[in-house]
Amino acid sequence: MKKINITIPITPVAWQRPKTSIINGWVHHYSPAKTKNYEKAIADYYKQATRGFRFDKDEPICVNLVFGMPIPQSTPKSRREAMREGVIRHTKRPDVDNLAKSVLDALNGVAWEDDSQIVRLSVSKQYRETPDVYIYIHESVD
Repeated sequence: MKKINITIPITPVAWQRPKTSIINGWVHHYSPAKTKNYEKAIADYYKQATRGFRFDKDEPICVNLVFGMPIPQSTPKSRREAMREGVIRHTKRPDVDNLAKSVLDALNGVAWEDDSQIVRLSVSKQYRETPDVYIYIHESVD
């Protein structure tokens, strides 16, 4: 079974809606720099870690994403330990769907041909001392 399992040492960034501007009477749409830079970093890290491995076109795949969210600096020691152990869950923004969208968009055309190949998606977020993005992709065998 083909599978990829990587952890990217980066602070998770949620997908942001495209911005619009008018220049010389023409409407222009563009992605915010924060989203664009994050997606590029994810894609570059994936390419380097997997030596450019890509799942075959039309091959059904499953994706599991775990977002390690930073523990706020002001958190008392007692709460910090509970966050690390998963007793206190990350219920604040950003939303998991926007976190997932930024990673899926970054890997579209990089890890797979098109994200329509994804037949199962699992997304979660949890507090971590060191923020990261864990990505596990495997071919679907069910």
